[in-house]
Amino acid sequence: MNNMRETLAQLETAEFDGAAAMIADRKRNIYLVGGRITRALAEYFFTHLQVIRSGVTQIASNSSSWPHYVLDMKKGDVLIMFDIRRYEQEMETLSRIARERGVEIILFTDQWSSPIAKSARRVFRIQIEAPSAWDSSVVILFAVEALIEAVQSSIWDETRDRMKTLEGLFDSTRLFRKPL
Repeated sequence: MNNMRETLAQLETAEFDGAAAMIADRKRNIYLVGGRITRALAEYFFTHLQVIRSGVTQIASNSSSWPHYVLDMKKGDVLIMFDIRRYEQEMETLSRIARERGVEIILFTDQWSSPIAKSARRVFRIQIEAPSAWDSSVVILFAVEALIEAVQSSIWDETRDRMKTLEGLFDSTRLFRKPL
């Protein structure tokens, strides 16, 4: 609860709204990447954004393939990065080469702040300390969920159509059971 209180107390509405607007802007392609632990958060965010809008790519965890993704990035695109303490050197390298191409970075980091924060357009500094051997991702997930809702609401007409089409595809593949 302390992590949540401290994070929300320092979260600026303009920063949040600015990030949501960048992600909702269909003129921009969106790329997501996470580190060793935060990869799961990037994948979760990607799965939702992929339904909400087109032009969303999850970058593979293998850093040797990252130049292939950067090849398609253009000025104004958005790279959403998750980088918490033990900041991964490869993440900093990716942010540098993406910025050189004019890509805007949205960073999810911790209270100590990844080196990427110096050059990110939007930064979410989130409290992650927990009384265990592991940091907590609960508040990061909360922020991701809030952004999912904000983006989805801002482009609801497109999202509604995409969701309807996706549900039809799910029905045709019989991937999920229908409730009785």
